Amino acid sequence: MTSRPLALLAVVATALALVACAPASAPPAADEPSAGQQDLDAQLRDAAWADDVDGAAELIARGADVNAKDDTQQSAYLIATSEGHLELLRLTLAHGARVDDKDSWNGTGLIRAAERGHGHVVGELLRAGIDRDHVNRIGYQAIHEAVIFGEDTPEYATTVRALIAGGVELDRPSGNEGRTPLQMAEDRGLDGLRTILAFARDAEVPADPDAALRAAARAGDADASAVALRAGAAIDVPDPESGRTPLQDAVSGGHDAVADLLVAMGADRG
Repeated sequence: MTSRPLALLAVVATALALVACAPASAPPAADEPSAGQQDLDAQLRDAAWADDVDGAAELIARGADVNAKDDTQQSAYLIATSEGHLELLRLTLAHGARVDDKDSWNGTGLIRAAERGHGHVVGELLRAGIDRDHVNRIGYQAIHEAVIFGEDTPEYATTVRALIAGGVELDRPSGNEGRTPLQMAEDRGLDGLRTILAFARDAEVPADPDAALRAAARAGDADASAVALRAGAAIDVPDPESGRTPLQDAVSGGHDAVADLLVAMGADRG
């Protein structure tokens, strides 16, 4: 007959064995932001929707987080990209916006801006180093979105040219339809965007991108300007003879499409 001490030892041993075999408990969840922080962040998102730059700056100074998202995965930064709020975007980038952050469609701010035809936001994001060729949940890159949701308007023309100038891929088929951006433009009957994309596809890389950009700006050729920038042209290098920059040539010649592209891509307007 087992003695009481031996029986007790057996129970303890069994308990220890069960503990050893039990799965490790999950680590404690990360601390949720305080109610005060959540309120600040919500106010910042409201300011972003309203394009209230001064109000947003005040909220950020009080500690609001430009990356804090609501239940729909919207942050002040992502709102600025989709709504075309350029100064607000610059404010969020200056205060730690995660430039490659994603929305509920696994889309970047570049994809959101391209969909809406916000060419100047596209240029700002490209210069900030955003992932140019990220593919979202439905298989689109920014250049696909600019075409499939775009129209033959000056705004979408600048958007597509800015993407070309920024070096995005132009020939990857979309995930759903298996269509390149050029094929999408053809399918939709968007002759303006089709012409821009076909020019970029067929153009030779200029041997002297700076000279090519100056010539395109003087001639008012926005498509050639985009190709020159894609090839690495310096956007503000003045002409050795006239001393004028490409933007100054475009403005003096009344070439609005070239000027709009150059400003979108960061040309000095001073």
